[in-house]
Amino acid sequence: MKSNMKFFKYILAAVLAAGVLNSCEEGTTGAGDATVGFASTTYSYSEAAGMVRIPVTVAGEPAHAPATFDVTATSVSGEDMSDLVLFTQTTGFKYQGNPENQVYVEFQIVCDDDIINEASRFFTLTITNADGIEILPGQETTTVEIRDNDNNPYERLWGNWTLTGTSVSDGSTVSFSVNISGGFSDEEIAGNADKTLVCWGFNGYQEDVSGQVEPGHQPVWYIDYDAATSGLSIQVGTMMANIFSFNIPDISASTYELMTASLYVPDDSSGFDSYTQIDGTWSEDMNTITFDPDYGLCAVIYADGNYTGYYWAGVNNIVMTRN
Repeated sequence: MKSNMKFFKYILAAVLAAGVLNSCEEGTTGAGDATVGFASTTYSYSEAAGMVRIPVTVAGEPAHAPATFDVTATSVSGEDMSDLVLFTQTTGFKYQGNPENQVYVEFQIVCDDDIINEASRFFTLTITNADGIEILPGQETTTVEIRDNDNNPYERLWGNWTLTGTSVSDGSTVSFSVNISGGFSDEEIAGNADKTLVCWGFNGYQEDVSGQVEPGHQPVWYIDYDAATSGLSIQVGTMMANIFSFNIPDISASTYELMTASLYVPDDSSGFDSYTQIDGTWSEDMNTITFDPDYGLCAVIYADGNYTGYYWAGVNNIVMTRN
């Protein structure tokens, strides 16, 4: 119920926003050289992508304002369209003559499931019923691919997990939430595809500070992915987070950085380094990730770019369980 409510609220917001953008006075006449077409002939999304916005390229001055057009969706792979996606809008798209007011075809992918579909699913979007604007030849149609994410272990590892382990400082059991994804932007997801998993949350700390510091979500750590061996390894020596202030009594600094490090704890002794990867693997049902118990993950502290000799938190015997 909550997810449906969020979805309908999103649609309402989108409709209200569209109403604001298209509230200019109608009935004006212009040069009539406006054009419309899809920016690309193909688009591809994972079935887990959620809400998708496909841009429509508009340019020139319409013969009258607003120029309007519709978009027709047709299944190519045989499914009913309602089983694939739900559209925010398919008719009455408006263009007032300002190309900076981007027009999108927006839809929610609803076919995400746990079934392994070897083949992708496809549908086409076609611009039709244009009034006051010319449809560009060759750009009137785009083909949308919906890729299955259940036959790719990389994407099947995405989601919310609970990390459980042993605190290196006092031996207590610790547990906190971690979100695994391909990244926080389309560009990052594309760059990480089938190579790197992005883990958001460490030691119970998970906060979105996008636009304030890098990385936008912190604390973030990374796992290298190897499909051939069903193997994973936590990256060390990478930036986890920037902290504006930190309580270290004998060190004064303007900024503090948390860097990932490997913590070796096979017995009562311990030591950490920034080059030993922490190896692990996933279970056959992909609901459990287990890492080498002799190695833990910790966040070492740098003050104004200099290593302080301190670490913020360390945990070994790491097991992650899907929520």
